[in-house]
Amino acid sequence: MLTAYIDESLRRRPHDDSVYAMAAVIVDLADRDDIRLTLETLRLGKQRRLHWRDESPAHRLDISRTLTELPLDSIVTVCIHDRTIRHERARRLCLERLFYELDSRNVERVTLESRYTEDRLDRSLLTSMRRSLRISLTMEVCWTSPYDEPLLWAADAVVGATTWWLDGQPQCFEVLADRIRVICLE
Repeated sequence: MLTAYIDESLRRRPHDDSVYAMAAVIVDLADRDDIRLTLETLRLGKQRRLHWRDESPAHRLDISRTLTELPLDSIVTVCIHDRTIRHERARRLCLERLFYELDSRNVERVTLESRYTEDRLDRSLLTSMRRSLRISLTMEVCWTSPYDEPLLWAADAVVGATTWWLDGQPQCFEVLADRIRVICLE
């Protein structure tokens, strides 16, 4: 059974278009626990979780190299938008496409990093897509904290590497490029 873990990244650029991106890391249920253990070994010191923007450049590169050795695939949806587009609209566009892509790959279970009160907006999108039959009614979707699910760290790393690449810092993305399918949205 395929499962997916989704995280997002927002890069606000005051003098240019902003970037909103969402990454889904897809893993087979049989590999999930081994991948979690590997991700947990990447924490430094007393860190409770990995978080891309908090890691040193050298550690981000180590994380990227480790991800290439794990049995996972990734899809990243990217919305580059100007100030007239609200970030929540960009999120909706990215998530809608990710749900569609995951459903077409027969992913049965999806876990998103929780935004707590804003999760209701994602649930509304999910309900709309199910009602209009744009995705299967059987795909399970839940929201959780990255402190409780290490596989969200992998999604965070993939989306972070992608948005940093778009900002001219390509080192980590280049390591991961063969494992990432990037979809740019209009």
